[in-house]
Amino acid sequence: MLPFRKRLRGWWLRRLPLEAACRLGQRRIYLLPTRFGLLLLLVAAAVWVGALNYAVSLAYVLAFWVIGLLLVAVLMAYRQLAGLQLQVQEAEGVFVGQFAECRLHLCNNTALPRQLLLQSEQGGEWVSCTLAAMEQQSLAIAQLLKQRGRHAYPAIRLWSTAPFGLIRAFAWWRPDGSVLAYPLPLPDRAHQDRRYEAGRGRHVGHVGDDEDDFSHLGEYRQGDTPRQIAWSVLARRDVLASKRFASQPRGQALHQLAWQDYPALLDVESRLSRLCWRVLQCEKAGQHYRLQLPGGVVEPQPGQRALALAALAEFRLPT
Repeated sequence: MLPFRKRLRGWWLRRLPLEAACRLGQRRIYLLPTRFGLLLLLVAAAVWVGALNYAVSLAYVLAFWVIGLLLVAVLMAYRQLAGLQLQVQEAEGVFVGQFAECRLHLCNNTALPRQLLLQSEQGGEWVSCTLAAMEQQSLAIAQLLKQRGRHAYPAIRLWSTAPFGLIRAFAWWRPDGSVLAYPLPLPDRAHQDRRYEAGRGRHVGHVGDDEDDFSHLGEYRQGDTPRQIAWSVLARRDVLASKRFASQPRGQALHQLAWQDYPALLDVESRLSRLCWRVLQCEKAGQHYRLQLPGGVVEPQPGQRALALAALAEFRLPT
């Protein structure tokens, strides 16, 4: 793509509104002939000029038949996009350097089947989608995340040349969605092997001593004591679950993953990558941990993995 054309398209796309959901209407659909359609139009024009010069009636018929076919193709291509409903879906975060799946939901509320193609403004592979009448479908557009943080969904181009391949109907949409890029995990076994107990480095009381601080029911982890097992849940649902408390039961270490574990000369991204690796190791081993960052702490709780990784992804040094 020419640099001027690329800048012009970028300027135009930035003027489009962000939308979590939209319905494609007449003002959003553009129509242009394909190469084959343009060639057919030129052939029709040449046949019509020949019919004028030589007064051949069949040439007139052929020329107007081709033009009529092109007009029908315009209508059919427009109907491929008209009334299509689009909606943003939540995307799962990935690590830096990986492809994120920007998830979209398409809904066809008409009796007309649709054959669509979708592609990100950043290029890459296009995604084919066939929607039958009154059908809904979810699909994903790949986006390469090269930097840590929250990334907006790219603008999406939708187009169709069905059913004749003579006219291309296309539209642009800026989804109001985002996806997180987590720091790239960097092994840090020297700090991961160090354990810190809850409180001031000592064990807390028995499970029975902190029942007033019951937090929630979680999945059974290897090493949980019999007194932690929710026997009533096991009897009713045949599911093995364990009780979780605000303070850790006796014998279970609380790993402290702290920003201050690293020297001041170490850069921000390296610290975050090491902390990210330690979070993943704790989750893999089913260990309890607390993530301490300047300006915030992620305590043991349901969904701690997602909260900890999100905190690392969106971390900014306090000013």
